[in-house]
Amino acid sequence: MEYLIIIIAILAFGGVIFWLVKYTQKVNARKLKLFKDFAQKHNLTHTTAKFMFTKLNEVSGEMAGCHFHFYERMQGSGKNQRLVSYVLFSNSPFNFDFKIGKEHIFSKAGKMIGMKDIEFDDAEFDASFLIKSKSENLMRDLITYDIQNMLKDLKSDLKSSIENKNGVLSYSVYGGLPNEKTFVSNQKVIDFMVKLIQKKNGRW
Repeated sequence: MEYLIIIIAILAFGGVIFWLVKYTQKVNARKLKLFKDFAQKHNLTHTTAKFMFTKLNEVSGEMAGCHFHFYERMQGSGKNQRLVSYVLFSNSPFNFDFKIGKEHIFSKAGKMIGMKDIEFDDAEFDASFLIKSKSENLMRDLITYDIQNMLKDLKSDLKSSIENKNGVLSYSVYGGLPNEKTFVSNQKVIDFMVKLIQKKNGRW
């Protein structure tokens, strides 16, 4: 009887491993196509690397006059490892640091104790987004009404903050981009980042 239980346990464990491998292969194939199509659309270079069963995609090249880098990496160690997708525009045209994100419970609590962000006299916008920069006047010149409206449309797609620091405009998503829905959301954020760069350069 004990042997039978052991055999059943081994078979069950093997079944779980088999399912995980097949699922990972399916996700890898789906992401590979999404990243390849994105690279072809924007005339960029696509490469892949492997981390255990996970295929990591990387796209690089020139976009909006900047060096563009869109890639996946495993972050953390042991049980805390997570897949993260990164978007970087190096040598961005912004000579000041800023952060654009969504309001959340911690930022709202911070406001209650005197921590302020830049507000734009639009109740809906100010309640939804957190805009921070030490260069307030430059930030106000950048976040005009058209940019504010774009951000409102982007609200459900923005999963973390867009940040410009030391000449690099960046954005990241924890958990990666496992399906078309998350990938499209990420593309919308990239498109918005391009618009910011174009606006700064006077090309839009």
